[in-house]
Amino acid sequence: MREYDRIAEWYASERAGQAGLPEAVALASSIPYGSRVLDAGCGNGIPIARALLRAGHRVTGLDSSPAMLERLRGNCPQIPAVRGLLQACPFAERTFDAAVAWGVMFHLTPEHQIQAVAGISRVLKTGAPFLFTSGDEDNFEGKEGTMNGVVVKYFSFGVGNYRRILGDQGFALIDVHQDQGGNTYYLAAKTL
Repeated sequence: MREYDRIAEWYASERAGQAGLPEAVALASSIPYGSRVLDAGCGNGIPIARALLRAGHRVTGLDSSPAMLERLRGNCPQIPAVRGLLQACPFAERTFDAAVAWGVMFHLTPEHQIQAVAGISRVLKTGAPFLFTSGDEDNFEGKEGTMNGVVVKYFSFGVGNYRRILGDQGFALIDVHQDQGGNTYYLAAKTL
């Protein structure tokens, strides 16, 4: 997303909070120490990738924004920073023990979200958890919003449709909940 190149500096100051951290820490504690974790849409690495690293995991960051990856390299130099699209997920099959996609899925069109879930499924090992955030109602046309004056679009499926899409790609939906900031979390596990 080119929009994140335009807001990378602002985002670094805005994303300094703890949103997503309890969920990332819970995921990190649910998998064996030293697991390979994909942080899809990693941004600058704070706080999610950093928390996964501190929990002793081997993290790989994937993002489409060169500006965000540059900040990731500064914040977490030990994390491989891969530029690419989540919907094309440029990794080998069954590479990762877990995946996190915080704050990225809802920027993808419905078609691209389905492709992203398929790509994540392909690169996860059987039993691996997948944690992501998105909306909780069908929004196929995309709602416009702004971040620091830059227009962005937000898309989502409802919970039932995410359950179906995840199931079609070999996942079982385990939990859906919202945090105090209104972020909706989906936790799934790879079943195949």
